[in-house]
Amino acid sequence: MAVSYNNLLHRLGRIFQFGKDVRTFQGTTIQTEFETVMSKYTDATRDLAGNIIRNLESRKQQAGSIVVDLVTDARTTLVEMMDTDQGLAELTPTKAIDELIRQLDAASQTVDRPSAGYVTLPTGNKGTATSGNTGNGLLLLSDMAPLGYLGTSEVFDYPSIRTERVLARCLKDSTSRSVQAGAEVFSISGERAVDRQSYEWPKGSGTSGTITAASPKIDGGSSPGQNVCSNSDFEDFTSNAPDRWTIVAGSAGTHIDDSTSCYVGTNCLEFTGDGSTNPNIKQTLNTTTGTRGRINPDRPYTITAAIKYATAAPTASLLISVRNSSGTILHDSIVGRAMQLSVASGDIGTSYALFSAVVFSPVSVPKGSYVDIRFSANVANTSQVFVDSLVIAEMSRLKRGGLAYQIVPGSTDYAIRDEFTASITNNCASGDGEIALEFDRFFNTEQSGLVLPSGTSPTLADATFIT
Repeated sequence: MAVSYNNLLHRLGRIFQFGKDVRTFQGTTIQTEFETVMSKYTDATRDLAGNIIRNLESRKQQAGSIVVDLVTDARTTLVEMMDTDQGLAELTPTKAIDELIRQLDAASQTVDRPSAGYVTLPTGNKGTATSGNTGNGLLLLSDMAPLGYLGTSEVFDYPSIRTERVLARCLKDSTSRSVQAGAEVFSISGERAVDRQSYEWPKGSGTSGTITAASPKIDGGSSPGQNVCSNSDFEDFTSNAPDRWTIVAGSAGTHIDDSTSCYVGTNCLEFTGDGSTNPNIKQTLNTTTGTRGRINPDRPYTITAAIKYATAAPTASLLISVRNSSGTILHDSIVGRAMQLSVASGDIGTSYALFSAVVFSPVSVPKGSYVDIRFSANVANTSQVFVDSLVIAEMSRLKRGGLAYQIVPGSTDYAIRDEFTASITNNCASGDGEIALEFDRFFNTEQSGLVLPSGTSPTLADATFIT
């Protein structure tokens, strides 16, 4: 069986519209009428309208009391219609939406998604470092949602992410005995949240939590903020080959070597070109010989590394990726999610720069997967490329339907009160992502992390149901 999408969304759409009308009355109509009334009074006679002035905000809130009934009836409509159709395990909006998503996906049905996406993040998914910071690393963000059991072209980002300014601030540095240098602790704060049915909503996420910088000095992790690689700070070598890495192409001491021209620490990885070789090393995941670290399925990740060249540019892109045993880059077929950092030859300079990619692991991570470092073609003769401080780590998500975050250390450690800011924009508007937005308002998908299948040319357009 399948629920009647048109009946369900028409009923919910009218409730959503009713709520919009009430909020317009609260936020615009009452205020306009108040201003009209007050224009008939002078400063000297304003006390004659004292009750209106004193009680305006409370009366606005009272006018919205009907919204409580709308929320209750919207939830009853959703849950009862889905239960009648399928028989839910629990009579909750979360179980009902989960079943609705399953059915929509099976029938290739989608709701509206703005052409720019539900969310716009800062360029390069990077926050802005505050002037005067001691540390020189990165704040990286992801708005990408997991696929779960959905089709690969229907889920992209979270419509429940708010328009707001996010602040990341260093709370603990290595002056604390419990904190290792390069693994400093940061607080993450969003703007204040308001009640979901307030005429001011959505205001902010109310996000408040802490994360730890993802350090290349900490090996073999599997949790958010932990580097999955081992010896990816490239401090340890044996006979010119990096420990815990396997040479796939090239020769130790000729094409692959250790160098003291490092970003941090004492050593780094050096690739030397001869014009006819593409040096290549790899590290197998979840093994005792490679790294005990592993990639968790369907999660946001960052790949970062410090890179420079000497003598000559490599004339080929440097590729750092996670691949399956057949050599295919782990991918879920959505643009921008492939687990690879690609750095073009022209972007590499003679001084170290910290390069980054925000990616997403696929729903299935096969056994035998490995971290791979290679070039897109043979490296130019006499070119020397240096790689240091490689980190591949899962990002931390403080709300299930919210942003994911990563703090990456640079060549100088962070200090207390170092800060980053990031301005986020939610693109949902009337008739463009509105169903997704109202599902968050009425059913709190920010908490559940559920996302309806969406498309920029939807089969279930906003305008059909919310008018």
